[in-house]
Amino acid sequence: MRIGPRAGIRALLAVAIPLSLAGCGGNQSSSTSTAPGYVSEPFSHQQQLIEQGARLVVADGCAACHLEATTTKVAPSFASFAGHRMTLTDGRSVVVNERFVTQALLHPGKTSIRGYDAASMLAATRHLDLPKHPEQVAALAAFIEQIGPEPG
Repeated sequence: MRIGPRAGIRALLAVAIPLSLAGCGGNQSSSTSTAPGYVSEPFSHQQQLIEQGARLVVADGCAACHLEATTTKVAPSFASFAGHRMTLTDGRSVVVNERFVTQALLHPGKTSIRGYDAASMLAATRHLDLPKHPEQVAALAAFIEQIGPEPG
């Protein structure tokens, strides 16, 4: 069975994030580590962005609204909108990809998704002051975009 690149990244994140959040091996130097080479090899730039984005989603509180499993929908789930076509409050139809997510994080008032109150997103992005942190915007956009469906 062949695993697609997104499934591989998801599997990597499923293991790497809990370990990194728990601080697994934080004080070991690579010269004294007995870990296999593939564990200590550097990730690609895109993989690093995705991992950083996953951390930010948790640390910045995005997960509370966008990864929830309850029936009350405060915000769209990343899994249900990344890679899909959504209708904005102004009537435009857009595909939620990395470019859209970047613009939504930088200019949330211009990209509100129909059916959701934009107030909490506006408050969150204002609090995080994302325009002053383009590296965080890139990481969040990379993580959110990778959650979507495999390209067809």
